[in-house]
Amino acid sequence: MYLDKYARKITAGHHRAADTFCNFRIGVVRHDLISYERARTTGPRARQLLNSGGTAIRNVFNEMYAKDTSKKIRATWQSKGRSGEHLTTIPPYGYKKDPEDKKRWIVDEEAAAIVQKIFALCMDGLGPTQITKWLQKNKVLNPTAYAYDKGLPVSNKPPVNPYKWTNETVSRILERLDYLGHTVNFKTTKQSFKSKKVLWNDPADWVIFENTQEPIIEESVFLIVQKIRQGRRRPTKMGDMGMFSGLLYCADCGGKMYLCRTNYFKPEQEYYICSTYRKDRTLCTTHSIRRVVLEEIVLRNLREAIQYVTQYEDDFVQRAADQSLRERDKELAQKKDTLTQSQKRIAELDVIIKRLYEDNISGKLSDERFIKLSRDYELEQTNLTNLVEHLRQEVKEQEKQKVNVRQFIAAVRKYTDMQQLDASVLREFVEKIYISEVYTPDENEPRIKVREIEIVYNFIGAFDFEEAREQSQAAQKEKKTGVA
Repeated sequence: MYLDKYARKITAGHHRAADTFCNFRIGVVRHDLISYERARTTGPRARQLLNSGGTAIRNVFNEMYAKDTSKKIRATWQSKGRSGEHLTTIPPYGYKKDPEDKKRWIVDEEAAAIVQKIFALCMDGLGPTQITKWLQKNKVLNPTAYAYDKGLPVSNKPPVNPYKWTNETVSRILERLDYLGHTVNFKTTKQSFKSKKVLWNDPADWVIFENTQEPIIEESVFLIVQKIRQGRRRPTKMGDMGMFSGLLYCADCGGKMYLCRTNYFKPEQEYYICSTYRKDRTLCTTHSIRRVVLEEIVLRNLREAIQYVTQYEDDFVQRAADQSLRERDKELAQKKDTLTQSQKRIAELDVIIKRLYEDNISGKLSDERFIKLSRDYELEQTNLTNLVEHLRQEVKEQEKQKVNVRQFIAAVRKYTDMQQLDASVLREFVEKIYISEVYTPDENEPRIKVREIEIVYNFIGAFDFEEAREQSQAAQKEKKTGVA
């Protein structure tokens, strides 16, 4: 049935006509036939009015038909998507359809190697812009050009420059859950059958079926890359990305720590400093550490971690799980307390604003004073509302989080003998590093100065491997003594 352009602009009267027609079909048809007979015998003006009414009725039918068809198609897609089938007709870059089973995806080795390289570059500290430059420099075909070159199905036109990559393409690759071997359906939707605009659904509404095809990226690598991308990092003015970029934080104010160096500095002279102190010395105290010293400390700590996990894996699993549970419960309790207090204050502000309004109406409060006070209270209420929403989301996400000791153990097994520290290794193990201010623990020994460094690891949080090793050794010795 032909759906003309006027069907999109039906008036309210036409909708009422549609309702009447649906409820009294026989009567409308009979009335239409009688009107036709009268118009045929009464003149051109009557026939013109009849044609106008017929167009309105036809447009109503056209829209009803299109809406009904849209519902049927949507229901079919819902059934297909919830059964675990891929909804996309073209597999993502790195996969291709199995020649023997078109519903199954298999790894495209050549493209998958590029996907793995993109993740590796991100692990090394490069952002989407730097990755696109690397791909263009090394003459890597972009996904569309690669599909045309290999004769694979593609929806885009052939690119003018086959080696031109965009930041959006790289970002989408770094965020695709499909590379973990999962099927992800219902990522997008459309508002109605009248609109072609594609809208992104909330990730909570996605339907994910795990392990439906061979993974291209390891889960540990994927999770680390997502954490890296959450923090905004930029190259230095000297054109490179610092190894600890986005990982160092001040232990007191929580601000990021920046790398300070010049072309005249030797490597041992380069240092990190608190960004808050650098901007305003009244807001924080001096927190700084030389880069070579930090690298040595972190490398030594990672070696201790690898040695301990290798020797006492069972003890490590138990200790990490217990410690993570205690820390998570403590942090959750603090956030829930802040959330409760904020909600209480929002309710109080509602009462205060209501009383201000009543005082203004009764004449006890001038209009100027009412406007000023109400503006201040409403601003405070808006800020608290935003804080409450943020805290709710954090509490919800943190309650879902669980310590993933096995992921950390899998990373440890890759590096049995770590000789050198680089950005990729650092980000595979470390989530954050907190640097404290230098202090003197004993006033009688002013020459002895201490700086505390807390390393927060991926998957397990902060963990003192040296103390854990001593406890495990003591427990092992005690066990041997008891047996003897």
